[in-house]
This record gives sequence, structure tokens and C-alpha cells, in this order.
Amino acid sequence: MQGLVDTHCHLQALAFEADLAEVVARARAAGVADMVVCAGGSDDWERTACVAREHGLAYMLGIHPLLVPKAHEEDLERLSALAEASMADPHFIGIGEIGLEGLVMTIDARQEHFFREQLRIAARLDLPCSIHVRKSASRLLYHLRRIRVTGVVHAFNGSDAERDAFLALGLKLGFGGAATYEGSLRIRRHLAEVPADAFVLESDAPDMPSSARRDSGDLRSEPADVAQTASLAARLRGVTRDELLFQSIQTTQAAFKRLKLRQLR
Repeated sequence: MQGLVDTHCHLQALAFEADLAEVVARARAAGVADMVVCAGGSDDWERTACVAREHGLAYMLGIHPLLVPKAHEEDLERLSALAEASMADPHFIGIGEIGLEGLVMTIDARQEHFFREQLRIAARLDLPCSIHVRKSASRLLYHLRRIRVTGVVHAFNGSDAERDAFLALGLKLGFGGAATYEGSLRIRRHLAEVPADAFVLESDAPDMPSSARRDSGDLRSEPADVAQTASLAARLRGVTRDELLFQSIQTTQAAFKRLKLRQLR
């Protein structure tokens, strides 16, 4: 595989319904060779997989914490069965987006139950996760220390102690558009300081717009934006863009093992 990988996007979203082919083409023209489409909830699992297959992308299946209130217990059973059946699909690479949301929701027993059960599915199938964390790191770590998985802590913006705790568990940290803001001092410091094999790049499209998108008035982020984040990461880390690109490929394939297998088919 050559080129960047957007390790977390939501191209199944309605925001891309009218011009998805153009969005994917712009990403590839910008040097983003692959994109990981992360599901939101059971209602978009089928569309997530279809979008990935149609455009030659990767996808993950899961239940986002913000959608847990609408989820049902049987959705966990469906996810387990679907993930197992999808192991034969080279586009399917993991469980996501899952996690805990403590900013706009209360972290309660139900939210933790859905997170814990999805971790168990990932651990049973030896699949990586894309993990959502907002005001929830301590509870995330509680579960992650008990159910060990691989993968990425998406859109990381935590403390040094949280950073070190996630890295100690072998997880990678995801950085995207938020890093491009000059005021994002903590995120930029993390991106500059973490080991070269500890981070991946992402867009969270259509969310998490870059500073350039904010300045232009176009707040819909796209996978192509990962190219800008890569240039910033190279500058912050004091390496060439080629060096950054090479290491990014290695780290991304280490985080998402099935990505490499998919490229060899």
C-alpha cells in the first residue's frame, strides 16, 4: 500500500450522499490511498459496508455511544454474528466506532454495557477497535484493562497521563483536523511527542473540520484533509513528509492488521 490512510471517517453519512464518488476521488488525488469507514449504529451497518465495497474502501461495524439510547440488546447479538460472518469480506477490518461519551451524555451502566460487550466481540474475533473518548478516559481505561484489544483511540485530546495509559495498553492515538488549529496546543504537543509508531491520521469526515475549512466557511471535512494533517505532523515532529508517510503506513497497518491483508488480495 502506498499513500496515506484516513483511519476514521463516516462516508456513509447523508452529508456525502450527493457527491461521494467525487469525495473519494479528491482524497485519492491528495494522496490518501485508503479510507476506513466507521459505522454509527445498526441502522447504517448495511450502508457502511456497501459504501466501502463500492468504492474499494475499508469499513468497521459498531454502535457509537451517542446511539446507544436507541440501540437494543439484540443489536449486540446481530453485531457479533455480522462481524463473524464478515471475516470473509476483505473490506471489513474491525469494530467501530465504539466507546464512551461523557460530554453530552451521562456515562451510565447501559452505555458501559454496550461498550464492554463490543470489546468482547472484538477480542473474540481478534479485531481492532476505533474508540470514541470524550470526558470518559478513566472509565474507558477501566474496561480496556480488563478486555484487551488493539486499535485506535479516535480524536485523542486527553492528558499526558491518559495518553501514557492508552499507549501502555498498545493502542494508537488518532489525530485529525483539530490538530490544525494553532490554539490546539495540547493536541499539537501530543502529536509532536508521541513515539513514531504510536499515532495514526484521520479526518472524522464529515466532522472535525480543519482550520483551512473553517476559514473557507466549508465545515464539511473530507478524507482528503488527512494530507494537510500529515504535513503538519511532519513539521511538528521535525521529519520530512516522506519519512512521515512511511511511518504512517507502518503504524496504520500495525493498528489495523486486515488493512494489509486487504491490499494483498
